Amino acid sequence: MASPFKTTQTTLYVTIRVDPSNIEPFLAALRPCWEAVCREPECLYFDISHSPSEPGTFHFVEVWAMDKKTFLEHQLKKPYYEPYEAATRPMWLTERKLEFLARVDGWSYVDSAYLAGSVQT
Repeated sequence: MASPFKTTQTTLYVTIRVDPSNIEPFLAALRPCWEAVCREPECLYFDISHSPSEPGTFHFVEVWAMDKKTFLEHQLKKPYYEPYEAATRPMWLTERKLEFLARVDGWSYVDSAYLAGSVQT
């Protein structure tokens, strides 16, 4: 049966847990990678959140103008991920969790106030 979802966009949820004492070093190592990812023309959205109830738990939400297969075969192999992973992997308390989702057309909303204070790359 064909999927009723027409978009070729892929949404990726990533969960990473680090020791709370490593929050600042983790974010410092993440910044150059995050900036490089945000400059990719296929990166439509990249938001990073931190759990106040679980210090050291980060959630990334990424939206890409490509399918999962393309993301895994091409995007994840970009060289700017290597220094980030080398620096942060020892900080991870558990293996990171990746969850790929398909956005449902016609069910997205973003208020302009949401991006207030965001970094433009």
